[in-house]
Amino acid sequence: MQNIKSIILLIIIVTFSSCQFNQSVNTDATTGAYSRGNGIGIDEIIIEISGETENRSEFVYGEKVNIVFNNVTGLTNSDGKTFPELSMHIVKNEKDTVLSNPNLLKSLNNGTDLSPLQLHANFRTALPNKNNEKYKVFIEITDKKGDGTFNYELPFTVIENDLLDIKSNGIEYSTIYLWDETLKQPVFKNNISSEHLFILILNDVEGLELTNEKVYPIFSLDLTNNNGNTILSNPNLLSAYEEVGVNPKDLKSQVTAKLSFTEGKIHNPCTLNAKLKDKNSSKEINISTQLNIN
Repeated sequence: MQNIKSIILLIIIVTFSSCQFNQSVNTDATTGAYSRGNGIGIDEIIIEISGETENRSEFVYGEKVNIVFNNVTGLTNSDGKTFPELSMHIVKNEKDTVLSNPNLLKSLNNGTDLSPLQLHANFRTALPNKNNEKYKVFIEITDKKGDGTFNYELPFTVIENDLLDIKSNGIEYSTIYLWDETLKQPVFKNNISSEHLFILILNDVEGLELTNEKVYPIFSLDLTNNNGNTILSNPNLLSAYEEVGVNPKDLKSQVTAKLSFTEGKIHNPCTLNAKLKDKNSSKEINISTQLNIN
């Protein structure tokens, strides 16, 4: 009887051990990231921001975050190919889904013969952040030809881009930032290229005085070098509407100013000043920063 019990116990232990094969659970103490593999293994998970490896979970508004999964193993191999599937979801304050992409690998529907296999999931942190919102990204790797799964969770927060010094008196807005149109991303540092096109963007502008169903904004911009010489200057980028006014809905959609540079030596640092003013009141937004234009 004792031998029978020992055999049963041995069978149970062997069965349980085989079920745990290629299972892993990891938590990153620095970022709070959590991962669990069940049949699918990952050698290394990297957080990349602007092409640089980072180990943080606080992101600046507009940063592009790339999650890299290095050497994905455990996928079923069929005729020399594997068939991974990758989904990503971002949830705000543990209840509101702000991004959902159930299939990031549409281009791999017919499988891949890459080995070692590296998978990427990326998102841009252009997300609300004025009320200390908390976010979590959920990424799942599954096997189209098998039962293996790998789950990754990263809690994160979003902070304002501090490149611009913004002071508002009576005018509301959601976001204001400098956009690099050439690189298709916000500007995060003071060093910029003279060969790129930049756009100063003001979103969701509200609060100007309404007169006959219209508002009357004045939007000025000046860029001077370290010698005090003017590089760019426009007293009113919205001069076409100075007398006739503009529908407040049009102003709310977006206010922009483009910045481009001609060839020549620039004495750095340069000072950028922009002002959105209400013609019919004292309300205004003042925007300033220093830039090194190379």
